[in-house]
Amino acid sequence: MGIVTLITDFGGFYPAIMKAAILSIASDAAIIDVTHDISPHGVREAAFILRETVKYFPRGTVHIAVVDPTVGTERRGLVVIAGGQYLIGPDNGLLIPAARRLGNFEVLHIQMAAKSRTFHGRDIFAPVGAHILRGRLPRAEHSSRFVDLRLEEAQQRGDALFATILFVDRFGNCVTSIPSSLMIARSDYGSVHLLNGSTRLRLVRTYDEVTEGQPLLTIGSFDLIEIALNKGDAAKELNLSVGDEIVLVTL
Repeated sequence: MGIVTLITDFGGFYPAIMKAAILSIASDAAIIDVTHDISPHGVREAAFILRETVKYFPRGTVHIAVVDPTVGTERRGLVVIAGGQYLIGPDNGLLIPAARRLGNFEVLHIQMAAKSRTFHGRDIFAPVGAHILRGRLPRAEHSSRFVDLRLEEAQQRGDALFATILFVDRFGNCVTSIPSSLMIARSDYGSVHLLNGSTRLRLVRTYDEVTEGQPLLTIGSFDLIEIALNKGDAAKELNLSVGDEIVLVTL
């Protein structure tokens, strides 16, 4: 029995059909839903989640990630082999940050016809993943050409950190591109920082170190700095979204 993970922006209905397509070929597949709640067309958001997911899975795992705004066009489908794992999805950059996280990688261009111009998750990516679980790689050719995507990295300039919101979870916690090591090298817990010139945030270990409703900075499970609100929604209260650029100045 092999493992296949799914990441999409499809919501609740379409993933079931993808699972049926997988099970019709690999009936003993262990299918893990990472998320189907990626923001519509959120390629960079999905790329971040895939990058942070792959490191927890064993060699041989197949990851199918489909956020595909240009489905049905001439954009290609890819299988990327990295660290003994397989990443499958559209050639729009989604797979590449995860491939880099795993190490050296090989890119294959999928050559497979689709029944529909709008549902390649069912017609191409799910069947390809299932065939790989069965030890059969469908027709594909090696390719040195692919859409590259590099997730934003934080930049330090004097007392300021320039960063990007990479992900917002269901609690409204905003995951930034600031590595914890960069923040801790600059300032310890208890230090105060100014967000975008207006909001004071204290760096804390736990949410409960500030009063309820107060914003804060903390190191989240991705080992990145997160902007949060104790028992509240930081994204809503501070008007932050995925892709927003932020500036943090140490006070």
